[in-house]
Amino acid sequence: MFFQVLSHASLLVRSGGKTLLTDPWLLGSCYWRSWWNYPPVKKELIQDLQPDAIYITHVHWDHFHGATLRKFSKQTPIIIPLERSARTWRDLKAMGFTNIIEVPHGKSYSVHQDFKLTSYQFSPWGDSAVVIEAEGVSLLNANDAKFMGAPLRQILNQHKQFDFAFRSHSSANDRICYQYTDARTPAYEDPSLYAQSFVDFMNTVRPQYAIPFASNHCFLHKDVFHLNTTVETPIRVQQYIASKQAASPNTKAPFDLKIMVSGDSWDSANGFSIAAQDWFTQRPAHLAQYLEQNQTKLETFYAQEDRTRLRAEEVAKYFARFRKAVPWFLRRSLKNKPIVFAAKYGNQADYFKVDLFTGETVQVTADIPANSIVFETGGLILRRAMALNMFSHIGISKRVAYKTTQADARYLTRFNSLLAAYEYEVLPLGKLFSLRTARVYLRRWREVVLYAHLLFGLVAGKSVRQLEAEQLAAAR
Repeated sequence: MFFQVLSHASLLVRSGGKTLLTDPWLLGSCYWRSWWNYPPVKKELIQDLQPDAIYITHVHWDHFHGATLRKFSKQTPIIIPLERSARTWRDLKAMGFTNIIEVPHGKSYSVHQDFKLTSYQFSPWGDSAVVIEAEGVSLLNANDAKFMGAPLRQILNQHKQFDFAFRSHSSANDRICYQYTDARTPAYEDPSLYAQSFVDFMNTVRPQYAIPFASNHCFLHKDVFHLNTTVETPIRVQQYIASKQAASPNTKAPFDLKIMVSGDSWDSANGFSIAAQDWFTQRPAHLAQYLEQNQTKLETFYAQEDRTRLRAEEVAKYFARFRKAVPWFLRRSLKNKPIVFAAKYGNQADYFKVDLFTGETVQVTADIPANSIVFETGGLILRRAMALNMFSHIGISKRVAYKTTQADARYLTRFNSLLAAYEYEVLPLGKLFSLRTARVYLRRWREVVLYAHLLFGLVAGKSVRQLEAEQLAAAR
């Protein structure tokens, strides 16, 4: 068996002359020039790449990257989780792929003799992990999926001890994008929480080797370049483990941490091939050089953004469709709490007030009340998010500012959750009552039980981080 890290979240695995590729984002940037692979992917790694199969964990663009996927033959088997929503299947079909294989939760697909993958799904928004087994080697690629509790125990019971486990170790959420208008300091999220989560997960899985994965990216767009300091790096995960070891010298981690970046590999005959690198110890210097190398691409995109303005009718049309999908009792939860969308172009912006309760969507002047709940991003970004029905990608991009009082932040979070539910086809609620949904969740009943435990925990006043730690411990 041979595997090689190609990029941020893309892994190449080869056995018996067959090649499996996971989550191929190998070219350029994603999320409107916000995210870039770090370190950059060398052309020689991918110029002759023709995989025999591709597995896609979920539909986020740093995993489902259209520009990269279009480089491969349309006959390539594309393996995806059998989710309640068929959106991923439809998107691939629209791109021209003809051999799309949906794998149910806990079921396997054979790439070749003695070379198979098993898909495990998690999260109502659609995410998955993949177990890859070949030539007696077992690899768990958890990627972005935050398995815990009984769903994680299912994976551990179904497979022998893992030789390798891969998992994300940094934030992809939008919590840092909140700007409280009644507070002196913006929202802050301690990056070390993700290192802690990574270590807790690995302490439960207990692989021989743990690899920080699916988080090696950076921000180059001028709106978000300053957020590079918020990215948790593998070096900081390593430092976190060292600090825990120093605090408890007699407690040894049940795994060996390996830092692997694009180009690093392992094979059964020779073990690891990891090149010396200073991508993380000299990160500011590399980022400055990376920015300079891509300045022309960025300037071209800036010019496109500067001239893109939204029309009131296209905003009204999208939110009218969205409102029809939201049941009345959820619309009522936003009564008297309209959201003002600020669609930036250059140094200016157009403003649109969206009242989900009344159904009114109108363009307003820049002179909006100081206590307004504002969703501020680029007009180009809003247009594309509406066209693709992919609002959750705006938060992932970090190219958004949520301007609100601390008390009203919950309404904006609620509004974003409804947009995500619409995007992932949880809304309208009628879509939940289908044979496909029943087929999916009969296999994923452990996840439903886990959600009940988490809900009771939140009601009891426990934090999300505390509940995650408890459920990871419960999976051991």
